[in-house]
Amino acid sequence: MKLLRIGVAWSLVLGLSTAGFAGDLRESIAKAATQQEQPPSNRMPASCAWTGGTLFAAGMAMTLYGFLHTNGGEFVSGQVSKESKTALGGIGLAVAGAGGAILFYGSHHAKASPSIALGPGRIAVAKQVGW
Repeated sequence: MKLLRIGVAWSLVLGLSTAGFAGDLRESIAKAATQQEQPPSNRMPASCAWTGGTLFAAGMAMTLYGFLHTNGGEFVSGQVSKESKTALGGIGLAVAGAGGAILFYGSHHAKASPSIALGPGRIAVAKQVGW
């Protein structure tokens, strides 16, 4: 019984005295605040957004101009393939498709990136998994 009391006393002494080795609370909070990293945002990379958006807009402008503008200066009437510039319209569709593919890649890349959030007393890691 005496050995049990000594063991309980030592465990209380050690358990309550470890907080004294921690240091000042304000210094610990300031140190933790400076070391905290910002979680990565789930935003699309700017290079994908600008490149894809520009290609999509330019491709749609080329498509509208190619299919709606005629050789004579008037809008198309009955025979679209003979009056309009279908080759330019087709190239515009391809450029717009490439821009859309870059935008899709950028949005998929943004959703797939993991996010890490640090808070007082917790760390949260989120990763979207799909198949």
